[in-house]
Amino acid sequence: MRIMKQAFIVVLALILCASVASAQSWRGMGRVSGKVMDEEGKPIEGVTVKLNLPNAGGTQIKTNKKGEWQIGGLSRGEWQIDFELPPYEPRRITVSVAELSRVPLVEIKLKLDINEVIRTEVVKAADFIARNQYADARKVYEAVLVKYPSAYRIEPYLARTYYLEKNYDEAIKHMKIAIDKDPSDLENKLRLGNILMETGRMEEGRQLLATVDDSVVKDSGIFVNVGISLMNQNKADEALVYFEKGIKNFPAVGDSYYYRGLIRLQKGDTAGMKADFTKFLELSPNAPEAAAAKKALEQIK
Repeated sequence: MRIMKQAFIVVLALILCASVASAQSWRGMGRVSGKVMDEEGKPIEGVTVKLNLPNAGGTQIKTNKKGEWQIGGLSRGEWQIDFELPPYEPRRITVSVAELSRVPLVEIKLKLDINEVIRTEVVKAADFIARNQYADARKVYEAVLVKYPSAYRIEPYLARTYYLEKNYDEAIKHMKIAIDKDPSDLENKLRLGNILMETGRMEEGRQLLATVDDSVVKDSGIFVNVGISLMNQNKADEALVYFEKGIKNFPAVGDSYYYRGLIRLQKGDTAGMKADFTKFLELSPNAPEAAAAKKALEQIK
């Protein structure tokens, strides 16, 4: 029994050694070094350099302040090397490593991913907006437009900063720029139509909204906002049209039911109001308007 136990230990040790050897099969005596720069030739710090030998594994390292990196202990073979650092576009190259000869310095230039740059700036501006620092957010957007004039999709964000400051003329101006650049963006047309109607430019707003196919709207808030704007102008019948659209296109979103219920209550349709408020509470039990809807239902009972 003791002999069998010792034999098992030996076999197990051999298996473990083989596993370790397999996991480290990319190890050798080769060395690769390089430098990563931007398109202007300036070094980029912090780029993740991933080296992988297919079917053998690999390792990784980051570039230093001079954009330089180097890794030794590599076995011979065709190594895949990936360079990654947002907002730059990732790159992959293949380098032949021979253990007894020097690999030439690998110099790589990374190109900025403009979409990723813009996304990063939009996130930064959103933080300012969350703190009601609209002018600071606007500076971020304006800087993007100066650097990337073709980034017209920033215009609606810029318009929003003016809207939040109640500078509606500037908000309308920038929304119109966005629509002129991309007439196919129906969401922008709906947002502009909402602002126009909210600021009393009813006919202009109606004409713009009439050009939009309701079925392509992706945000129920568009219909709700237009409806609320009309309610505030004592145009309940016109507002009702937009709440109906909200319910038709977004039956699982509660806001439109609530506001349609208010209009039905104004018109004396208590049965319709009860149905809408009940549906609203079913869909949005924690909404700010929930308490008012519950109180209304209790009083009608």
